[in-house]
Amino acid sequence: MKCRVLKGGQCAITVGYSTTHRAVDIVGLNGTKHVADYVLAHTEGIVVWIQTGQKNNTKAKGNATYGNCVKLKHPNGYYTLYAHLKNVNVKLNQKVSKGQTLGYMGDTGKAYGIHLHLEVRNEKDVKINPTNYLDADLPATKDMYQIYDNVKNKWLPKVAVGSNDYAGNFGHGVSGVKVSNYTYQAHDKIKNKWLPWVYGDSDYAGNLPNDIDGLRIKNAIYRVHLKGGGWLDWVDKADSTAQGYAGIYGKTIDAVQIK
Repeated sequence: MKCRVLKGGQCAITVGYSTTHRAVDIVGLNGTKHVADYVLAHTEGIVVWIQTGQKNNTKAKGNATYGNCVKLKHPNGYYTLYAHLKNVNVKLNQKVSKGQTLGYMGDTGKAYGIHLHLEVRNEKDVKINPTNYLDADLPATKDMYQIYDNVKNKWLPKVAVGSNDYAGNFGHGVSGVKVSNYTYQAHDKIKNKWLPWVYGDSDYAGNLPNDIDGLRIKNAIYRVHLKGGGWLDWVDKADSTAQGYAGIYGKTIDAVQIK
C-alpha cells in the first residue's frame, strides 16, 4: 500500500490499530520484501518532543518503550509520533516540511524487530486510528486564537482565524494573546519592549498583568483595536519595520482580529 511517511512510498502494516495497540506498525516494501526505510514527516509541523540515546529493550516501560522517537505538531492541531527509530535527524522546536527526513527505521525501545510505530493524535492529544492517513492528509480544522482580558482577569473564548469575529472586549486591556499554529510576539506597554517569540497556544505572548501595545504574527493578516479608539489598519508582516506590527506604542490594545 502507498505510504507517505516512508521514503520508498510503499509499506506493509505488520500490526494494525486496536484498543490495545493504538497505532500502526509498518515496514517498507521492495516488491514483496519487507525492508527498513527512511522515515518522513507526514505533514509540515513543529518538533514538540524527541527522545534519543535509546537501545533495544523489550522490558522497557513508559516513554522508554518508544525508543528513539519524534513527535510533531501540525497546523491543524493534530500530532504524529514516529517511534523505534535507529536515529533522529531533527531537533526539538525545529520546523519541518512535509516529506522531510526525521530519521531511519529501527528497533530501539520495546520492539521485536525493525519497524516504524506510527501514531496519529487529535488536537486533544488523543490517539486515533492512523490507517486512513498513511497516504492522505490529516483532517482540516481551523486555527484558533484568544486573548487575556485584563479587567475580567481571564482568558476569553477562542475565536477562529478567518472568521468575522474578533477576540477582546472594547475598553478592557489585553495582556496576553494565544494563537494556535502561528509564531507571534507581543510588546509590553509597561516595560516598553518586545517580549520573546512564542509558537502555538501551549504558550502565550504577553506578561500578565501588563497591557500590550504591539503585536506581531508571522504569516498572517491581522489587526488590533485600541482602547478608547478604533481598529488600526490590517498588517501582513511581522518584522522590525514600522509596518511590521499592529499597534501604537503607549496605546493599550483591547481587541485582536486575524484573517
